[in-house]
Amino acid sequence: MTAVDFWNHKSHWYISFIIRIITGVTFIIAAWPKILGPDDFAWSISMYKMLDFKYINFMAVTLPWLEMFCGVAIIAGLRTRAVSFLLCGMLMMFIIALTYALVNHIEMPGCGCFSQAGAKAMDSYKSEVGYSLLVRDWIMFFAMGYVWIFDKGEIGLDGLIRRIKNV
Repeated sequence: MTAVDFWNHKSHWYISFIIRIITGVTFIIAAWPKILGPDDFAWSISMYKMLDFKYINFMAVTLPWLEMFCGVAIIAGLRTRAVSFLLCGMLMMFIIALTYALVNHIEMPGCGCFSQAGAKAMDSYKSEVGYSLLVRDWIMFFAMGYVWIFDKGEIGLDGLIRRIKNV
């Protein structure tokens, strides 16, 4: 098998599809409680102590909707390469925030990724954000990088649109 054969092998379509489903569902599940409770998510963002307060509300309202859109689009295979690139960017932002929290020993009730419960109740439960969250985000970052590189959009709306145009 040559490098070109490997690069264009159809197995990448199926591996990418599985990665897209897992990552898309993860982002949808993460977005939902933030959409329902942007005020609690704003508290979670503020605990990182990285943003000025005037930007926190904007992030708390827009980021969950962007996560939801990207999750749905990556599952559907709509603009797969662009969305996977955008997800890599968001994941890098999360990695930087988590690394900042770890390096600065910031105590918070959680990372704010999936649940905002307890974001306001800081005194009841404090812990440092753990390295496992960082590992999870790096895995998703490289998985989305794989999709960005190898997914040609054959499985999903991109492929369907191309096939309709070629008929």
